[in-house]
Amino acid sequence: MKSVIDGAHGFIGQHLAMRLLDLDHEVKTLDHFILADPVRLREYFEFEKPDYIFHLSAYGNHYNQIDDDMIFYANIENTWNLLKATKDINYKNLINFGSSSEYGPKTAPMHESHLLETDTIYGATKAANTNLCRAFAKKYHKNITTIRPFSVYGEGEANFRFIPRVISSLKDGKPFPLDPYPTHDWIYIEDFIDGVIKAMKDNLDVINIGTGLQTTNMEVVNMLEEISGRKSVYTLVEQLRGYDSFNWIADNSLLKALGWKQKHSLREGLKKTYERTI
Repeated sequence: MKSVIDGAHGFIGQHLAMRLLDLDHEVKTLDHFILADPVRLREYFEFEKPDYIFHLSAYGNHYNQIDDDMIFYANIENTWNLLKATKDINYKNLINFGSSSEYGPKTAPMHESHLLETDTIYGATKAANTNLCRAFAKKYHKNITTIRPFSVYGEGEANFRFIPRVISSLKDGKPFPLDPYPTHDWIYIEDFIDGVIKAMKDNLDVINIGTGLQTTNMEVVNMLEEISGRKSVYTLVEQLRGYDSFNWIADNSLLKALGWKQKHSLREGLKKTYERTI
């Protein structure tokens, strides 16, 4: 099997590439700048002819990525370029990485059938991506699956993300701002990749990959303090990010129906992450 990954140098992409190699896939990486060049992109896929394509490249999912034009071009135009360039490739599945942000604020676990009510530019572009992939798959009879990750964490995550910042504070005494109340459905990277592997083998439209459990920021900090035996240094703030929510949890019934099982509790995943973070 041959798999192509764009965004392979990111946190999720690196772990995905390693797992695919373990499964004896030939893994090819696609530099994100080629996504903006339709001619080179078509030539690339005509040469590689992959069995699986993983579309991870995105912009706007980090707090410092705020350029609206970049969000649009990276998340919509580049996806459209990818779809067109691979239209005549006989791949088994193209796995488009969406976002749980597509759902917007909800008061119950987020199900794949729920109305997408995002109120952010990033979430809107990812929701548009999902619909674009769905329409393209229907018109051209392609297998395209959109994965909606919830809050993926683990070793190798960017230093400015929440859990790495807490760990950095515990190890080095570096202070960080903490809004204690927002909740997230935290899923350890190894369990997340298990879900991706399950999903890539089925002809699905959209699938959530989360644990179905949610935890507040403060509870995560407390767990890491217990694991490390140290105290973190933080300044309490109110609503650090406007899109944070007090209800952010996956309905993962579809994922479980594929045979997926969570192997790491949040505490176990945090312990591994803490111990493996230098």
